Amino acid sequence: MDPAYTDFFGLPSFPLSIYHMGPPWPPSGLYSWRIPKNARPVLNHEIAPVWRKLGKQIYTYFDSIRLLWTSIDPVRFAEDEKEPGPLFLWVGVLPGTLSSSDAENAAVHCKEIMSEHEITDVEIAFRESTFTRSAGPQLLNRAPFDPTAGVRGPFTPALGLQITPKAFPYLEGTGCLYLCEGGGSDRVFLLTTRHTVLPPSEYPNDLYHRKDDGIPRHEVIHLGSRAFQNALKAIMSKIFCEDITIAFNKGELEGLGEAVEGEDAKKTTKRQAVGVKLARAEESKARMYKFHDNIAKFWNAESDRILGHVLYSPPISVGTGDKPFMEDWALIELNRGKFNWDVFKGNVINLGTS
Repeated sequence: MDPAYTDFFGLPSFPLSIYHMGPPWPPSGLYSWRIPKNARPVLNHEIAPVWRKLGKQIYTYFDSIRLLWTSIDPVRFAEDEKEPGPLFLWVGVLPGTLSSSDAENAAVHCKEIMSEHEITDVEIAFRESTFTRSAGPQLLNRAPFDPTAGVRGPFTPALGLQITPKAFPYLEGTGCLYLCEGGGSDRVFLLTTRHTVLPPSEYPNDLYHRKDDGIPRHEVIHLGSRAFQNALKAIMSKIFCEDITIAFNKGELEGLGEAVEGEDAKKTTKRQAVGVKLARAEESKARMYKFHDNIAKFWNAESDRILGHVLYSPPISVGTGDKPFMEDWALIELNRGKFNWDVFKGNVINLGTS
């Protein structure tokens, strides 16, 4: 049987094997290829404490040779009801982009990188794989008559949306204009400043143009660390205001007392009006708490707020053009899954509720 189809037999995604180090899989035998394999965890291995640094070295090397990788997973493989074998770096690559000989060469270099960390018992395996990024929750629509209208602005796509490079979530800026590519394309871009998404302190001031998947992706997230926390605090502040309103209206109702037959009509009308205000405040508070819980639960991880990636940015320059201006801009290709295009309003500004 072809090892491409037998090496990872039994795994749910039916991945095709390109190359792996070590002896052939599976053991020789007429029906041995039918023995399913399972992926097992790394457990206590010396790779764990150095994985962040080592993983970056590995994918930086892959990027330098234009290897179109989609994932890098430390994993062990085991047959059913048997102990797992050695640890592998299981590398996924786009289908049809890597030959077995090129994979072997890349594996040898990966072993050299790992030896720098004194790790010698980890093998390399390549498979064909596609990877779909999770879009996370979509940006919210405006809801002018909802109790959350005054605090949902940061979570909408209105212009001025707060963005930050995923690699440096404490360096925050804003997106200033939406642009569509046109010509039958469904790509939409967000215009921003280069110094926001490619900070000069971290990147060389060179032309950046991501023409294909072989060029590193500089992802941009919606709401950086501080902006996200400030948005949550604004929700809690609104809840605090509703608490004050509730307490005040309850005090007024106590002062008005229970309704009695033959009382002044003005007192009855006022009690009804205060009751309506109290009910509205209590409803608003409940809605605000639910809104806060949803945001905290589904928006908290930075990976759930990935807005897109930098597509193009010229170097920052001064005295540019006929009228010497400073040139400092970048285009972000938007992740379409983050937007509800059926109700997307385009280039609009949120003027608030006051």
